[in-house]
Amino acid sequence: MTALHQRNEVAQQENRATPRLCCASMVCALTLVAATGHCAADEPVATANAGETSPWSFNLTAYAWLPGVTGNYSAGPLSKSVDVNFIDIAGKLSSVPLAFMGRFEAHYERFGFYLDGNYMDLDFKDKSGPRGLASVGLSTQLGLMDYGVMYRLFGPSPADHSNWQGMAHSNRLDVYLAGRTLWLTNTLDPKRLGERTSSATVTAPLIGGRFAIDLSPDWFVMADGNLGGFGAENVSFTGTLQGLVGYRFQVGDVPSSVELGYRALRISTEPNPRMETNTTLSGPFAGFTAHW
Repeated sequence: MTALHQRNEVAQQENRATPRLCCASMVCALTLVAATGHCAADEPVATANAGETSPWSFNLTAYAWLPGVTGNYSAGPLSKSVDVNFIDIAGKLSSVPLAFMGRFEAHYERFGFYLDGNYMDLDFKDKSGPRGLASVGLSTQLGLMDYGVMYRLFGPSPADHSNWQGMAHSNRLDVYLAGRTLWLTNTLDPKRLGERTSSATVTAPLIGGRFAIDLSPDWFVMADGNLGGFGAENVSFTGTLQGLVGYRFQVGDVPSSVELGYRALRISTEPNPRMETNTTLSGPFAGFTAHW
């Protein structure tokens, strides 16, 4: 009886332990399923976040340019020659000779589109000549708009801002086909003869390219050149050449850069009875660019 009683007590203890073991097993199983489900849920989110990089990118640049002027200007039968560098030009003008420039670029992967606008108003002072006679005064206004498509032949995609600061980028080469629209107004004012003003709006094709090299993780240099005209709409030649050094940084979360450089712009129109402009404007510039 004693042995039978002991066997009954063991069986009762096993029966009491079985629910506790089942509960513990169920808790472990549910914990494992929850952990597995959580990892599975996180994996698509991480994949989605990794694939959120857009192929589109944009940048906007504001420049200030201080050009010197060399060339010939005419309005009707009157003409005037100018030759003054950017250091002395402030003393030759009636107003500050700053030229304002802005540039906007939109890129999709390696393809891009750009707008580059310039405006300058140069009002040269009259000078007294022999016997108190005044020389011909000159006021010229120049508006210029470049617009075109570009393609990055080699280098990282313009949309890649992941290593904007602290890591050198590989060399970059862009080529572009563009148009240049010029708004020209020349006003010559010889004393005692009356003012003469002539205006023209012309558009000419352009081809060009730009090349950038990083000097360090944050410093870079860039050269940009184009040429065009080819006789279209009375423009025998127009071209731009510029070089700059830039520094990359961030303003908050916005990748940005500042640039200092030198720019030369040449415009040559065919002689005609109304007006003629053959001029080179060259001088230093400073700019700020925001990328997104």
